[in-house]
Formats: sequence, structure tokens, C-alpha cells
Amino acid sequence: MKKALKKILIAVAAVLLVIIAAAPFAVPAAAEYFISAKLSEFGLFPDVRMSFGYCWRNGPGVSGTLDVALLDSPWRARAEFGASCSEWSVSVKVPETEFSSDDSVLKSVLERYPPEGVSNLVFSGSVALDAKAERTFKTPVPVWDVKVPLRNVDAAMMSGKNEITVEGLSAVPGVSGIADRLFIAPLFPRADLITAAGFTLTNFFASIRATERSLIVNEASAGFCNGRLSVYSLFLDPATLNTGFTLFLENIDAGHALKNFKCFRGDASGRLHGKMRMFIRESGSAVRLSDAFLYSTPGETGKLQMRNPELVTDNLALAGLDEKTRKNVAYALTDLDYSALKLDLKRPAGGSATLTFHVAGSATRGEQTVPVNLTVNFHGELEQMINIGLDYNTRLKRLKGKMKK
Repeated sequence: MKKALKKILIAVAAVLLVIIAAAPFAVPAAAEYFISAKLSEFGLFPDVRMSFGYCWRNGPGVSGTLDVALLDSPWRARAEFGASCSEWSVSVKVPETEFSSDDSVLKSVLERYPPEGVSNLVFSGSVALDAKAERTFKTPVPVWDVKVPLRNVDAAMMSGKNEITVEGLSAVPGVSGIADRLFIAPLFPRADLITAAGFTLTNFFASIRATERSLIVNEASAGFCNGRLSVYSLFLDPATLNTGFTLFLENIDAGHALKNFKCFRGDASGRLHGKMRMFIRESGSAVRLSDAFLYSTPGETGKLQMRNPELVTDNLALAGLDEKTRKNVAYALTDLDYSALKLDLKRPAGGSATLTFHVAGSATRGEQTVPVNLTVNFHGELEQMINIGLDYNTRLKRLKGKMKK
């Protein structure tokens, strides 16, 4: 009986030795075949190469590398791994790779998993991946970390009826974890240009902290109308993209600001300051504005030249002013030196919006100077008063031209 058991143990040991000896040859071949077969199911044809061997990692262990290159594309990835009885580790790296919406690999992915609520998507940029995970004897639970640096991303898309354009975006999204705990790294995106709902931002910067259920913008700022706008402590629900926040406006060019109002045609100089309350609804496709104001810098003067003063004088007629007074006001508004300029937007609960336009200054014709002190109210839907028109085709052609260069 003992002899039979001994023979069995010797046979088992021999088999194990054969398996151990054959593993560096059998494992890579099997892994290469399996990975190639899985990727080919997605229309991707890879070149897969794996190495496998034995090592000492606080005891006997294994280690190896895995290289995957997608044929006829720039995409490459390399994984390094090792394991023993008490610990294991793995790292995956994708070198910085340029991409675009014309990339055959990304086209295949987007065809299988099209983004919801987005159309006419065009993009380019570069991306990399640095991921690692391990379990050690001292920390007997998985610990992992992933970073995905994005550089020089340009994109244009339609979300509902609104165009969104981004140029020169850079960010480093990151996430880490230990056991079942997840940690999202603070994000500090920057962009040269962002347009959305007819508004244009330049030199954008933000400090964002995220959890699994919400996004909090600690601070964000950007160039706007040759001045600066800022926002603080913005809360965003990622599931709906709904949010509400207050924009602080500083040193805004009066001419650029007034051209965002459909009711204004003309030119202006000077600087404005103020704030605007804004709400984003319907999964980011609807913009709604609330109370806001812009006022000129106290003690400074500017120029106002309206080419459609009849818009103001028509409202003055409704207020009961006589025709002669209205003509004098129209004459003054075509070339006015103002010392005070204010736009005040109000939307009472359940009511329509009111835009109050106030200007004070003087109009000079020859040797005669006429003082002007005027307040006019406009009523209606605020979003219709603000120019949030779309120019998707123009911007899309410009972006495509830039990508071809």
C-alpha cells in the first residue's frame, strides 16, 4: 500500500513538474489566442505578445509582460504582472497617442456604444493611460490607481439643439481605490476656447472635486467679452446635468456685452461689472436665466451709439411720452457719452422677465450739450432677449479645417 501511494505521489510530482516546465510556453500561447479572439469580435485585429516566467517574490512566484498592438492603428498597450502566494501586482500603460474621430478603432467603439444625446461629434487630441494595482502581505486587499492624461483636445458636437465646441482642452482624470472604497482625484481642466448656447469662453480653468454621485466646482473662471467671469461652489448632478449657479462678471467690454442682446444694434465702449444667475436644465440642453445686472465702472465714461433707437422710443411711447421728447431721446442715443450705464434683468416667481435699461450722460451736437437720464423697461422671455443663437455649421467647418492642418 505504501509503495503504491509512493508511486502515485511520484507520478503527481512528475506531472506538476511537467506543467511547471511547460507553463512559460503554454500560458503565453493560450493568452495570446484568447485576447486576439476577443478583440476580433469587436472588429479589432491585434498583434499580441506575452512573456511568462518564474521569479522570487517573498517566495516562489511568477512574472511576465503582455504587449498588445492594434494593427493599422497607433494604439499600443503594455502590461507587467507578477504574483506569489502572498501578493500580486499589475501595471498597464498606454503611451501618449494622438487620436481623432477618423480613427478606425474609435469609430468601431462609437458605433457599438454611441453616446446618448450627442450628434455630429467631431474630435481630436492625445491620450495616455497609467494604471496599476497590487495586493501585498502588509496590505491584504487590492489597492489601485488609474490616470488618463488628455492633451490638446478639440471637439464639436450637438446636444439637443445646442452646439458645444471645445478647443485646446487638457486635463488629467484620475481615480483610485482600496478594497471597496473609491476615490476620484481632483480635476483641474483647462481649455483655450469653449462655446455653448451661443456664449464663448476663453482661457478656461476650473477646480473640480467629484464623488460617485455629484460634481462640485470649487472655482472656475474664463475670459468673456474681453473681461473675466468667475463662478464658485457650483453643484452638478451628473445623471441629469442640471445645475444652477451665479456668474460674477468683471471688466466686461460694454460693446461685446450689449451685442449679446437681440434688442441692441450698435456700438459701445467702456467696461461693465455685475453678476448673472443661470440654470441648466433638460440634461444640459436648455439654458434659463434669472436675476442679473451689469453696471458701468463708477467714475468712468463710455460711448453708446445705437443704430436702432426706435426700440427704446417705442417703449417710451407706451409710457406716454410725447413724440418730440421721443425724437430727442432717439437723437441722443445715436451718439451718447455716458457716465452711468446699467442693465438689470428680473424674473419674478411665475412671471415674465423684465429688462431694465438705464443710461445717464450727455449728447453733444456742435456747441450744444444735452443731458440724458433715461430708464426704459422691456418685458418678455429673458432667453429671447439674450442672444443665445447657434452657429454650429460655421464653427464645425472651422474646427474641421483646424484638424486637417
